[in-house]
Amino acid sequence: MIKSFIYLDEEKMYSLSSQLFEGITEYILDETESEAEKSENQKGPVGSGRILGDILKSTDRHSEKKFLNDYSYSLFEAELISRDKVCTIREGTPSSADQYTDKRFVKVTAKIIFNDVNSIRYTLNNFNELGECFAYVTNFAAISASEEQLQNNSMINQKGKKKQKRNQNVTLKNAAKEKGLFLDPNYLTKLETILDYGFQDQFEVQMSLGDLLVSSNLNRDFLRENESILTKKYGRKTEIDFTLFGIITQCIGENVIEHDVEIDEIETEKMVEHDNIKTAMMSLVQNLWAVESTFVGRIDNEMIVDPIAIYTEL
Repeated sequence: MIKSFIYLDEEKMYSLSSQLFEGITEYILDETESEAEKSENQKGPVGSGRILGDILKSTDRHSEKKFLNDYSYSLFEAELISRDKVCTIREGTPSSADQYTDKRFVKVTAKIIFNDVNSIRYTLNNFNELGECFAYVTNFAAISASEEQLQNNSMINQKGKKKQKRNQNVTLKNAAKEKGLFLDPNYLTKLETILDYGFQDQFEVQMSLGDLLVSSNLNRDFLRENESILTKKYGRKTEIDFTLFGIITQCIGENVIEHDVEIDEIETEKMVEHDNIKTAMMSLVQNLWAVESTFVGRIDNEMIVDPIAIYTEL
C-alpha cells in the first residue's frame, strides 16, 4: 500500500531503526552542475539593425540517492510486523484496552478527531465577539434599516441616539444568546484558565473504536502540513480512515484516577513539622499529581500512544 503521511517522527523512527537493523547505512550521491553562457551578436550593416542576444543559461542539478524517510518508515514498520511485535487494532477487533498489554507497538486504523488546544483557546478568546458578529451579519438588513431611520430622525437628540444604539447592542447579544453563541464572560475566562493549565498547547488525535478510545499527543514540528490546513482538508472529524503507529504508554490495569480526589491542604506550618524538606516536597507532588489527574489523566477505556507516524493508505 502507498502511504500518504500527515505525521512522521523521523528522529524516533531512526533511533528505533538503528537498534532494529543494528545500525543504519545511507548511500548518498550528490551531484551539482552549473553552467553559464552569455553572448552578444550583431548582424547586418551598421545602422540597419542590431540583434542583441543575451543568453544567460544556468542549470543547477542536485540529485540525492538515499533511503528516503517515507521508505525508511515502510521498512521499519514491516520489520516490526514480521517480528510479531505489533498489535493491530481496527474496527471489529476487541475493544478492551487491557487486551493490548502483551505488545508495546500498536497500529490503529480508524477515523480520527483532531483536538487542537490552540484553536480552542482562540475560539474561547473571541467567542462572544464572534457570536455578536454572526448575529449582526444574519440580521444585517433589519439593523441597517433601523440605523438609517435613526440617522434621519431629527426629533431624537444625541443622547437618545446613544440610548437606541445601546439597545441595539443588547438586542445583538440576545440574538447571539438564542443561538448559543454568547456565554458569560467570566465563565469563558475561567474555562480558558483551566484549558491553559491542563492542556497547554497540545495537538491531539483521538480514535474511537467501540468501547476503546485511543489518544495520542503530536509534536507539531513533525506534522507534514500546518494544523489548520489538515483540519480544513480532512475535517476535525475525518471521513476517511487514518493509521496511527506508535508505542503504547498507558493502558495497563485499572485506571488510577479517582474523580472525587480529596486533596490534603498543605500549609506552611505543616511543612515545617515534617522531618525534612524532601518529605514535604513529596507530599506536595502527591497533591499536585491528584490535581493534574483530574485534567489530563487517562480515563478507564483509554489507551495512550506515543506517536511515530500517522498516514492514510492509498
